[in-house]
Amino acid sequence: MSLHSRRGHRTGRMRAALGQLRHPPEFRVPPPFLDTGQADRVTAVLHDVRTATAEEPGQDRAPGADAGTLLAAATGLWRAQRKLDRRGGDLSAADLRQVRRYLQAARQALADGGLEIQEHDGEPFDPGQSLEVLAFQDEPGLTREVVLETLRPSVYHRGERIQMGQVVVGRPAPGT
Repeated sequence: MSLHSRRGHRTGRMRAALGQLRHPPEFRVPPPFLDTGQADRVTAVLHDVRTATAEEPGQDRAPGADAGTLLAAATGLWRAQRKLDRRGGDLSAADLRQVRRYLQAARQALADGGLEIQEHDGEPFDPGQSLEVLAFQDEPGLTREVVLETLRPSVYHRGERIQMGQVVVGRPAPGT
């Protein structure tokens, strides 16, 4: 890895870490942690992606692409699409449709490569699920625990999880 690409990688990590400071501590998203098995699977994913990219004529590989880069891209696409779905009113209808098509095409390209992004909003929550709960919130009207908000999606490559989702879970308010 060249000095320039290492410096760019460090700068990106610093920006991401500093960007988290604008959020209250309980809502800050820690950097993804990969155990040995997950790191091996991500390395295999990268090999597949690099091989597929190298075989496609006219396609340039991004130098220094790694698991963190792919996860950041997948999570970034997911966040951009969520923001558009929630607050897209500032764009014209035509611009909004165009941006959504771009995002959908990018997500489809990831899906075609075996990368699946899963959000959990509104799903029933079971303590045995493989999700990182960042907060529990009492919600009147709930009869069982439900995921209120996904803060980071679960990401799977060919059916194997490479990033655990982070969620806020609503639970029935006491006395209801």
